[in-house]
Amino acid sequence: MNRLNLIFIVDDDPIHQQIAKIMIDRQGISKAMKTFSDAREALNYLRDNGQNSDELPDVILLDLNMPVMDGWDFLEEYTGFYNSLSRDISIYVLTSSIDENDRERVNAYSFVKGYLTKPLSRDIILQLAQN
Repeated sequence: MNRLNLIFIVDDDPIHQQIAKIMIDRQGISKAMKTFSDAREALNYLRDNGQNSDELPDVILLDLNMPVMDGWDFLEEYTGFYNSLSRDISIYVLTSSIDENDRERVNAYSFVKGYLTKPLSRDIILQLAQN
């Protein structure tokens, strides 16, 4: 199993953030985690640190349904600059949505590695470390 350097959790719900952090900590797959309640903050961070690979996450867990800027808006903006980042980032949509249309829509983004439904399970977390 790989140990990831950094995981970003982009979710407006502090309870889901906390659950994800606890579950990831328990499995010991990441040295550090950073949470964002607003997708805009996460995008700004990625742009500001895009050339410093040590500051970029290995994995982003992205919620779809958020106020202000949702996960779809994040994916659209990320499409415009992810190729200029100094490292590849694995993005996983982590959502409570079981809508098949959402799953199909996510498939349009080649850089999204998976569509995961909340809550995170031990098996899902261990899969993150395999990629």
